[in-house]
Amino acid sequence: TSRGPATVPAWLFTLEGYDTPLRTAALSPSELPKPPIGPARDTPADELGPLLGLAGVAGDGRSVTVVAGHGDCDDGPAVHVLETADSVVLSASVVGTDDGPCTARLQAEDVTVKLDRPLGDRLLLDAFTGRPVSSEGRNR
Repeated sequence: TSRGPATVPAWLFTLEGYDTPLRTAALSPSELPKPPIGPARDTPADELGPLLGLAGVAGDGRSVTVVAGHGDCDDGPAVHVLETADSVVLSASVVGTDDGPCTARLQAEDVTVKLDRPLGDRLLLDAFTGRPVSSEGRNR
């Protein structure tokens, strides 16, 4: 871990054809902590774009790349950042929306956001949901 070694109970599974056993933690995942912010309010739904997940963090921690959603009839996503001592809050929106007819197909695009200082141990949050940004590629 970032604070030193951690010891947890583990299951070891011997698999035919593999030299080493498969190891998995013998614990149920803990619940996420209560977010330090609440979901966004008073923002028109058509101005928001979904933040779908974390794509990566630069080696120096000075930028993060997230997957942001937008529609077929707009100019793409934009992601704004608010940095505090304990968190980095990302707010996704859609640029250049069009009121005309459009399909309801969601497009996903990688957006890189530069940070004032390395991400480090700060919590990466989605301003729309108030929850941590998923590192599994999809936040919703």
